[in-house]
Amino acid sequence: MARRNLKKRQMRDDGAKPCTGLMATLPVFLLSAVSYSILRYFVQPLFRSDEYYIDEEFHVPQARRYCQAAFHQWDPKITTLPGLYLLSAIVLVPGVQIYNSVLSMIGILDNNFLHNYDACSLIALRAVNAIGAPSCLYYAYHRCQQLLLQNERKKSLIGEWSYIILSVSVATFPVIYAPYSMLYYTDAWATASVFLWYSSHLNSKKSSWLKIGLGGFCVLCRQTNIAWLVFATIIDVCHCTEQCFPAVKNSGCTFSYIRACITELYKCCTVKQSNRFNILFNLMKKCWLSTYSNLIVIGSFALFVVFINKGDLVVGDRSAHIPRFHPMQLCYFVIFALTFSLPWILSQYYFNRQITNSFVKQSTIIFFELQKNISIVVLISLATLISGLVYFNTIAHPYLLADNRHYTFYAWRLLFSPGKPVFLRYLPVPLYACGLYYLDTMLIRSSIAYKLAFWIVTPLVLCPQYLLEPRYFVVPYLMYKLHSNRNITNSNTFKAAIFEFITYQMCNFVIMWVFLYHPFTSTMDKTGRLDRFTW
Repeated sequence: MARRNLKKRQMRDDGAKPCTGLMATLPVFLLSAVSYSILRYFVQPLFRSDEYYIDEEFHVPQARRYCQAAFHQWDPKITTLPGLYLLSAIVLVPGVQIYNSVLSMIGILDNNFLHNYDACSLIALRAVNAIGAPSCLYYAYHRCQQLLLQNERKKSLIGEWSYIILSVSVATFPVIYAPYSMLYYTDAWATASVFLWYSSHLNSKKSSWLKIGLGGFCVLCRQTNIAWLVFATIIDVCHCTEQCFPAVKNSGCTFSYIRACITELYKCCTVKQSNRFNILFNLMKKCWLSTYSNLIVIGSFALFVVFINKGDLVVGDRSAHIPRFHPMQLCYFVIFALTFSLPWILSQYYFNRQITNSFVKQSTIIFFELQKNISIVVLISLATLISGLVYFNTIAHPYLLADNRHYTFYAWRLLFSPGKPVFLRYLPVPLYACGLYYLDTMLIRSSIAYKLAFWIVTPLVLCPQYLLEPRYFVVPYLMYKLHSNRNITNSNTFKAAIFEFITYQMCNFVIMWVFLYHPFTSTMDKTGRLDRFTW
């Protein structure tokens, strides 16, 4: 009887695999179709054929130069590497020619039309983002979840559906989806490229050349993406160290983990042991085999920065993007992460709570759990440190103070402008401190190695940024989200994923509605043209 039930269960699971595989692929086409429809029927009619939205003024002409194979021409106002322009030229020029040639062969188009047709028109360039970026981000993020959780997860239909819904939510993440995925901006592909590379990195069966190519494309889309290759390299080195020194893996916290690594390496290098050279050689061999594809990309980028770009990460207009130590960016990131995690946190709490427990009782339990895991001295010390950062480091880039087309302009003016009471700057300090603790405790669900790498790389990405820009927080947040959602195979987390998806779409709807139907007269120049609000 037991054998028969096991056989039936296996048959049921095998029968579900094709269905879940098909359902996992379907969002790729739906996302592309929906995004292109929004572009074609809502966004594009708002603009003339030669009218750009803010930074498209620089991106679109540069992409057209690449479409014409004028790779030596570069607009000095552009500060990112040409990953998006290369992708656009590679996809559009041959793709549109093949498509039009087929239509011409069957008599739908004539040769005169083909001769005058612009393969890299404004709508075609925007379609590179609208069609490609959300679907690729969905696929890559979904694959990352499967690869990261393949050992922990139970193979269940509801778990697969949770992966799908969470991945669609990420692909339509409000800060980069509405409206930037319908415009010719670098943000959508800069985000998608990170997770395309990361999905290949997590898969040991993928070719090293593919990993190197995707890593290079990731950096070409945005220079700061190099930090996430460093992130993966740190994790791999930590895992190799754990394999060679089992005592490291038994560490209970980040501090003891680092101390154990240093102690074991010190012992291996100083204490005379018959096999110490074998242990070191084995460690170096493991580290090299697991990280060499990343190291090739990191090394190539370092050579480019030092010998070609004169030691600067920024290309083009460097005067407006001078790095400045800005640790408050980490605090702003905490608020950003908590805000977009709120649907997940609230829904998880609601669906997992005991029916007999009141809200007050649950809140009391949470408070005592917090107090048990972290001392009041640590909280006070953290709050004091953050208060010092608020006092000395509440700074604003001139673009933030001048550009009233972005929501951050109004948020800053409402809370932190010189005319506002000073105490408003200190009101969020407890939220900064508790938020940092919350993010840290969520990351420990993965491993100490992941947490250590995240808290090394995220400040490196954010703290040199002078300008407060929500789009800078997207990749760190999505990487945090990927490594903190470990148990997503039960019905409650599936409901939470649905709730998060609905909340994100409501946010997208509001942002797109304001962008489309509430223009205002620009104050950026004296032409009287209409501008539109966005992130």
